[in-house]
Amino acid sequence: MKRGPNKTRPMIVKNRIAGTRITVWDVLHYLETGWSCPEIAETLHLSDAQVEVVAQYIEDHKEELLVVHRQIEARKARGNPPDITAKLAKSRTKLQEWLKQHHETKT
Repeated sequence: MKRGPNKTRPMIVKNRIAGTRITVWDVLHYLETGWSCPEIAETLHLSDAQVEVVAQYIEDHKEELLVVHRQIEARKARGNPPDITAKLAKSRTKLQEWLKQHHETKT
C-alpha cells in the first residue's frame, strides 16, 4: 500500500486512489499515451502529489499491473456477450418508444 506525502494515510487502496473511483489503470492509460503528471491531475481532478504517488506505484508494480491492464483491454475489445447486447437493444427500443409517446403527449 502506497502512502501519501504525510505518510499516515494510504493513498492507494485496492488499486484505487483513496477517496476516489479512479484506478491505477486509469492513470496508467494516460501515462502510456504520453500525458504529463500535471495534465493527468488536471483532467482527473487530482492533486499533483496524488498522480505522482500513483505514477511511482505503477513504476514499482509495472509487470503485475500490465498483466491486469492487458486483460481489461482484451475484455473491452471483445465487447458485450450476445445476451447483454440483446438486453441493451431491447432497453434502447423501450426507451425510444417512451420518448416518442412522451413527445407526442407534449405536442
